[in-house]
Amino acid sequence: SLMAGASLLTASNISPVIAGGCDNAPDTGIVFKWTGPNTWKILSTVRQSITSTNERKVEFAYKKLELKAQRELARFVEVNVKNANTLSEKEKAVFVVGANDEMTEDSLEGFDEFADEFANSTEALLVGSIEVGRCHSLGEEVRLSRGINSENAVGAKMMRNQNFRENTNTINSSSTTETYRKDVNKGYSGYGNLDDF
Repeated sequence: SLMAGASLLTASNISPVIAGGCDNAPDTGIVFKWTGPNTWKILSTVRQSITSTNERKVEFAYKKLELKAQRELARFVEVNVKNANTLSEKEKAVFVVGANDEMTEDSLEGFDEFADEFANSTEALLVGSIEVGRCHSLGEEVRLSRGINSENAVGAKMMRNQNFRENTNTINSSSTTETYRKDVNKGYSGYGNLDDF
């Protein structure tokens, strides 16, 4: 019974998906978060109101949000990264935050360093984007977030410089595993690991 109790306790502490909706989801919009020297994250969160609990309609809403989040990231990269040198400090302060989610002088400097490095290779940034989370508040809304972080961007740049045609055993890295809960009757949230992104 001790072993069963310990395994039950361990299983109850593992909770990658939080049922109940979008309470822990980030606000909509795009944020550039400077997390330290040479580390950063860009997060794009979009939402759609939806009263239906039909699983197909919810999935269709997610497909639309996926495209919208990708467009928002592309627009952000095109406007704010490529043309960072034309933006005022006030314009950057709208979307730049530091590790504590507050705009600081260090985070603005971090964004400038990031923009200097990636202004001419914005395609690599977009290739490195991944889905960060999605959620469904029953009868209210769905949200979806896509993001790019410094690790993904470096990996995408490295992959772009490789020739994979010769190796037929290469795994397709664009396939992602979906870790959200398909529980339309209770609502669900896939934002349990948002801080780890």
